Amino acid sequence: MEGISIRISGANGDGIESAGALLSQLLAHNGLYVFGFRGYQSVIRGGLVWYQLKASNSRVYSIGNGVDVFVALTMDALAAGLSNMGENGIVIYDSTVIKTTPAANAKVQFVGVPLMEIALKSGGSFIYRNSVAIGIIGKLLGIDEKTIDIAVGKAFKRKPEEIETNMKVVNSGYDFPINAKLEKKLAIGNAPLEKYLLNGNSAIAIGAYAAGCKFYAAYPMTPASSIMEWFALHEPLGIFFKQTEDEIAAINMTIGAASTGARAMCGTSGGGFSLMVEALGLAGMLEVPIVVVESQRSGPSTGLPTKTEQGDLLFAIHASQGEFPRIVLAPRSIEECFYMTAEAFNLADRYQCPVILMVDLFMSEHSESVDIDPEKVAEERGEIAAASDQQTGRFMRYKITDRGVSPRSLPGSKGLAFVASSDEHDEYGSLISDVLAGIPKYVELRKKMHDKRMRKLDTMLDDGAIGMPTVVNDGADVFMLTFGSTTESATEALELLKSRGINAGLISFAYLHPMPSDRVKKLLEGKRLIDVECNATGQLAKLIAMNTGMVVRDKVLKYDGEAITSREIADGIANYVGKV
Repeated sequence: MEGISIRISGANGDGIESAGALLSQLLAHNGLYVFGFRGYQSVIRGGLVWYQLKASNSRVYSIGNGVDVFVALTMDALAAGLSNMGENGIVIYDSTVIKTTPAANAKVQFVGVPLMEIALKSGGSFIYRNSVAIGIIGKLLGIDEKTIDIAVGKAFKRKPEEIETNMKVVNSGYDFPINAKLEKKLAIGNAPLEKYLLNGNSAIAIGAYAAGCKFYAAYPMTPASSIMEWFALHEPLGIFFKQTEDEIAAINMTIGAASTGARAMCGTSGGGFSLMVEALGLAGMLEVPIVVVESQRSGPSTGLPTKTEQGDLLFAIHASQGEFPRIVLAPRSIEECFYMTAEAFNLADRYQCPVILMVDLFMSEHSESVDIDPEKVAEERGEIAAASDQQTGRFMRYKITDRGVSPRSLPGSKGLAFVASSDEHDEYGSLISDVLAGIPKYVELRKKMHDKRMRKLDTMLDDGAIGMPTVVNDGADVFMLTFGSTTESATEALELLKSRGINAGLISFAYLHPMPSDRVKKLLEGKRLIDVECNATGQLAKLIAMNTGMVVRDKVLKYDGEAITSREIADGIANYVGKV
């Protein structure tokens, strides 16, 4: 099956997100691969809200390019959603509140269903229209009623008082004779195994827990807030969670926790990360291993608070004053959100530096069927000194080494105490900043300490810790360049381009800094490259130019706040190769 795309839309307060999440869980429980995403505004009630998903027997890479089934709860939702319909789509609208529909359209079939009336007669209230819609969609797709009841029970397990009413309302929707009103019949298959459904932020939180994270701090900021909510709900697992007064406190507390030996992480969006940058430099100077999640949204300033963008890449690589090693990663799927978060902790410990995990609103908030195994996550704590390592004298916490990585000690280790300071220091941690002027040995020592830290970047590359870009269809005529969340849409675009006679490939980056420049240059040389990003300036292309000297001039860019679709990518690529 190629898949089916479903959209439900209404106003904020109509329960659109919960309906979409329940429908996604229902289809995943039915054994299907699911990819879902919500669109919403920064208002508590009112405004247009939608949830769209695509389900299939094979892996899904986007919410789809055309909607097959559209449920509209309001007139505004109906008017706005019609442009997204696919050929022969079905539009189900609440005839209790929507009394007129657009003129006849051969592209779609309109079906009026009294959703609010059914909800009220079934013991629910106005808000239960979304549950009626779930039952109708389940019947439309031929899903067994018992499967729907199981999914409803799971969805409301934290609100047991709501289970009975919701089941009754959903079943009333299921009993509505929807198929009798349709010219086109739909059915969806199933698979033998239930799929595990996660959004990006949950996958990040679970990946951190699997890696042994013991401390998380954050101040609420969309779209990173649900990472904080996951840790707040799971404190019984032995993770200390702190909602701080601001983002400055969050990163400083994270540095403090990491200094005690705890694996520690903080998270925010671009505005909060702007506040964190001075402390990011503190982590670099102290050589403390921390993980920082930066979930991008549209800027500058508060920009579009509920929309997505990839505008912070170069900022993250250069954030904070001065120079110090950091690692920047950008997961390309929900599964990578899990595994790369765990890897981020290992890299931070191994090289004693901050690791920045870059996602964006689309990656943070879309849901996807995943195959993750916490047993595959192994902790690597790096070079930690033992008391027996200290022979005589004071402990050299910042010992100058060929690799740039010094043994670190944990608080309470006998004989391994040291001074930690934000100022430049010697190998013991003692300050040298106040005695630099006119004393050559301290001037030279500053250079040696700085060189020691910066050597870590070469060490990371020499160790093979920084992965190369992934190449799909190595013999292609033209290659898309992506990083992070645009990768899955570009993957789906490969088939669309093939259908247009274009032999396209994909080169996607998850490891962004440091970049193995020589190897990346060799990989890209001789290929026709088109950059695909959700920002206005092509920041990945700029990063490649900075590291390799190769200039990628052709770009398919989107920066209106919405995620780029596979059709938009295919159209952009086709325009460049002359096959529109």
